[in-house]
Amino acid sequence: MTRAQKKAQMRLARVLGERKEPHGSLITDESILKGVEVSESGIVEMWVSPPHPHCPCCLDDLISLKREISSQRGVLGCHIEVVGIPQAKRWTAAINE
Repeated sequence: MTRAQKKAQMRLARVLGERKEPHGSLITDESILKGVEVSESGIVEMWVSPPHPHCPCCLDDLISLKREISSQRGVLGCHIEVVGIPQAKRWTAAINE
């Protein structure tokens, strides 16, 4: 594991550990956060299943989360993939544009 990868993982853990989704559940709940990977260069990939797939505040919150993660030192970029809901590809495109 590279130094950049370790730093990115620590900062990501700090951000996610404190984060709640708009309806009050922790984002780290297994029903919401399906997976996380940090590349050796510090690029974060996340797989998320929003608990309320038709709620615009959940979409806004994921956009905000992506910005917050991307702004952390040691993180080169962030890609959030939405899974397990109708129109997941549209959500993913909206978050990562």
